[in-house]
Amino acid sequence: MSGPPLISADGVSFRYLTRSQAVGPFDFEAQAGEFHLISGPSGCGKSTLARVLSGLIPHLYRGDLEGAMHIAGRRSDAVPLWQLSALVGFVSQNPAAQLLGSSVADEIVFGLENLGLTATDIEIRLQAALAAFGLDGLATRDPRTLSGGEQQKLILAAVTARQPTALVLDEPLSMLDGASADAVVAHLDRLRREGVAVVAFEHRAAFFAQLEHLQHRQLLRAESTAAPLPDLAERVPDFRLILNGVGVELSGRAVLQGIELDLAGGQVIALVGANGAGKTTLLRAIAGLQAHSGRITGRVVGSAASPRMGLCFQNPDRQIFNPTVRQEILFGVAEPDERVYRSVVTLLGLAGYEDTPPLLLSEGEKKRLALATLLLRPGLCGVCLDEPTLGQDGHHRQLLGRIVKRLAAAGYLCLIATHDLAWAAEWSDQLLMLHAGRLVAAGPPSSLHGWQTRQRDGLVLPNNIATRCALENQAL
Repeated sequence: MSGPPLISADGVSFRYLTRSQAVGPFDFEAQAGEFHLISGPSGCGKSTLARVLSGLIPHLYRGDLEGAMHIAGRRSDAVPLWQLSALVGFVSQNPAAQLLGSSVADEIVFGLENLGLTATDIEIRLQAALAAFGLDGLATRDPRTLSGGEQQKLILAAVTARQPTALVLDEPLSMLDGASADAVVAHLDRLRREGVAVVAFEHRAAFFAQLEHLQHRQLLRAESTAAPLPDLAERVPDFRLILNGVGVELSGRAVLQGIELDLAGGQVIALVGANGAGKTTLLRAIAGLQAHSGRITGRVVGSAASPRMGLCFQNPDRQIFNPTVRQEILFGVAEPDERVYRSVVTLLGLAGYEDTPPLLLSEGEKKRLALATLLLRPGLCGVCLDEPTLGQDGHHRQLLGRIVKRLAAAGYLCLIATHDLAWAAEWSDQLLMLHAGRLVAAGPPSSLHGWQTRQRDGLVLPNNIATRCALENQAL
């Protein structure tokens, strides 16, 4: 479509007050009916640019904004944020930070009521949004009890129900399973055909590959060098983790049912399954953070101590609380080994941020910070990583694979919940699939190519998993 751009950035740069280096300058335009995909390595400024294009900067973030930023022909810094929000819908990389309602339905209705719509129009838009994002059966659920992927779909539903003229989406697919990601991309493309300007910042570029009229821009290219890995941990002798009839019930709903596992250390095991399958709950139970029925037993040959499994949350904001990156990594470490500390921060790309408040990091950097805190902890026999590739570029996804392989070689058990099938196929030793709280399939990574479409208790295993893996690898 031709005409004036809905979003326009001319030489825009922004410097946060706590950082010496500015992000940008950027030049960008998005017109009605255009679909823009912007990708680039972690920490290159994607989230900052998303905040600028949506008008959140400079209204909600303090710093120095330079250049000319216009939304619908008006300077964004001269228009109140509440007016900008009617024009541009913004979806954060961290959906939990946007939740307001006490139920899924209330979350969607809240924004519609603020538009002054009639009760009839609100109900029509509510039902359409629930159906569009597969949330029909969750309308009465507390949003905080949803999985990360379900929360992501809820925020997308709430924002798109307002029918803004432009959408700015920061990693909108990061927590979604493959089927949900395909459905979201298709819905966004329908909105684009209806005249909405869509701007998506996303690492999982393969899901957009089949779109027509897609405009793809890379901000920067990821590093290709592979630094040698330092010694990250002492060897763990003969660790075993045994689960007997493990179940979890939350608010009267069975989240996990009858999980039986006998896992040996020295492996990288990927937990896969659709959003809401129970992956996060299983990791929390194993790490000792979730009450459960049945038994979870860890054993280390020759040791009477109770072995511990560390956990990196899907949302790192919930486990970082210190004023600087260095203090976060060393929190609770009585006698830190400076050599190991220096190796870890260098390895994970955090050396330049040691004095930075952790909450100002990008989501990918926060994920690496949470991993760093585990690698400095003594006495661990294994790690549970919940969606560790979320927000990571290709270089850091590969780096993560090398790290967990090194930990497994030292005898650690690495349990990783992920929707990143390409990464799981490349780096895991075993796959476990959960569906509706039950373990329904297990096997080596090669089994990804053998699982065909089938129905069992409503479960669909896509027969194009191998194709999806290949597409995601091509996009790196």
